[in-house]
Amino acid sequence: MRRFIWIPLLVLLFLGGCKGEMVGNSGVKESDPALALMEKAKGLYRQGRYKEAINELRSAMAQVRARQMKAFEEVLPSPPRGWKGGETSTSPVVPDFLGGGIRVSRIYTGPSGERVEVSILSQSPLIQSILSLISSVSVLGEMGNTRLFLYKGEKALERFYPQEKRGELDVVVGGKALVMIKGEGISKASVLMKFLEGLKWDSMLSLLG
Repeated sequence: MRRFIWIPLLVLLFLGGCKGEMVGNSGVKESDPALALMEKAKGLYRQGRYKEAINELRSAMAQVRARQMKAFEEVLPSPPRGWKGGETSTSPVVPDFLGGGIRVSRIYTGPSGERVEVSILSQSPLIQSILSLISSVSVLGEMGNTRLFLYKGEKALERFYPQEKRGELDVVVGGKALVMIKGEGISKASVLMKFLEGLKWDSMLSLLG
């Protein structure tokens, strides 16, 4: 348990040292709630009021996580012409003391009842599962419904079942995130690619560091 307590304290000290850089490069204002909570936690820490400092830091981390989720939401593609986009869903997938990790997803519906869900998962255990699947396809070779390719230098796996009019597209991004695109009622695999190409790729890479 002790190491879990020191993790947020170390984060606090690091952020305190980098505060000027954060403000200058990300547009975060000095009045930002997360920064205010960090400053308060630093004061409490210097006074030896560790429990209170941890509580303030946890609140700061919640603020940072909310900002991170909002930034990932903006990475998702806009609805293609004739499609409608539903509400964005965000949720944590990995506890903070294990490094954090989030899932951001959105469901899109097409003019003929097609349904596509685009998800971005950061630091998800599923990343290793997809990498293992990609390795298996690389060794055993591609099958009729499976295609292995590179997208912007990243390993991608496409599975499409024309008779069932469904498919999946997975891309592992730098070993840090997983893009998952699932489609139902679609007649071509190119529909999945359209959504992949609609992702704000550079913004995602910047968020992943």
